[in-house]
Amino acid sequence: MEINKEQRMELIKSQRPTIKDSTMKQYEAQLRKLAKLFDSPDNYDFLTDIDAVMEKISHLHYTSQRNALNPVIVLLMALNEDKKYDELIKDYSKIRDGFNLKYEEEQKSGKISEKQKENFVEMDAIDEMLNKMETEIRVNKLKKKDELTGKEKELFMVFTLFNWLKRIPTRNDMAGQILINKSMVKNLTEEEKKNTNYLVKEKSRMYGLYNDYKTSSKYGEKIIEIPKDLEKIINVYIRATNKKVGDVLFVNSMGTPLNRNQISQLLIKTSKLYLQKNISTTIMRKIVASYHFGDKEFQEKKKEQAILAHNMGHSTSVQDKVYIKTTD
Repeated sequence: MEINKEQRMELIKSQRPTIKDSTMKQYEAQLRKLAKLFDSPDNYDFLTDIDAVMEKISHLHYTSQRNALNPVIVLLMALNEDKKYDELIKDYSKIRDGFNLKYEEEQKSGKISEKQKENFVEMDAIDEMLNKMETEIRVNKLKKKDELTGKEKELFMVFTLFNWLKRIPTRNDMAGQILINKSMVKNLTEEEKKNTNYLVKEKSRMYGLYNDYKTSSKYGEKIIEIPKDLEKIINVYIRATNKKVGDVLFVNSMGTPLNRNQISQLLIKTSKLYLQKNISTTIMRKIVASYHFGDKEFQEKKKEQAILAHNMGHSTSVQDKVYIKTTD
């Protein structure tokens, strides 16, 4: 099956009409990487040999294998008008669903995976790294420089990103995020909102406007207020890198917006330099959540609440909303 890039994207779109541009790009990148493993840039006949495909990606972590299979299944579904791929789709889906089940079971354990454990650190280590970066910025007087080098801009950028994720541990939703002001928000079209995230800077307020994120179909538009201490850091970054309204916040040395994967790679490269750890966005999210809610006493309370909620015949979320009250 000869399928060029444009055709692949059209096929995926036909199967997933509401797919976001960012997800489409991720699917296309996954398919392109897979084809490269078979030295077959536009011929996807190799997909019919499921054993060969799984062998080619067997070196990847199971979550990466799962992510590689998602666009394969969508592409095959789009090509399945005559039902000839029914069994193949079923077999790929069975493997993918097995990975999903493994992930769910791993999360239920409450313990970090062995792979992630070696890169997991306490929040103190993150703070120490941030202090070192801040010292470099101060000693080299980077806030006062008229023109920063590429490395100096990168230092400012990754310092801002780690501080951002420490306070607001989103996924890499700041990829492609555009700086705008209050009046520009009113003029955004629905299409612009759908496919792009924004950082809105007002006189006394800063907030993130998100529609392009993993769970947006469930939660819709999300507004996240930027805390004042983070706002200060972002404003310094904006001034130091000469960002103007309408600019993408985080770009590489060539001025090209960083994608989600590139942001994670930058975080990993930096944490390896300062901490000898590979801290991705996912690891950072777990560090932050564990810092706030990971103590044993809190976990025991959660277990007790789950048992009580089960006995009462409802979920813990219902218990929180309806039954847990204070007298204040």
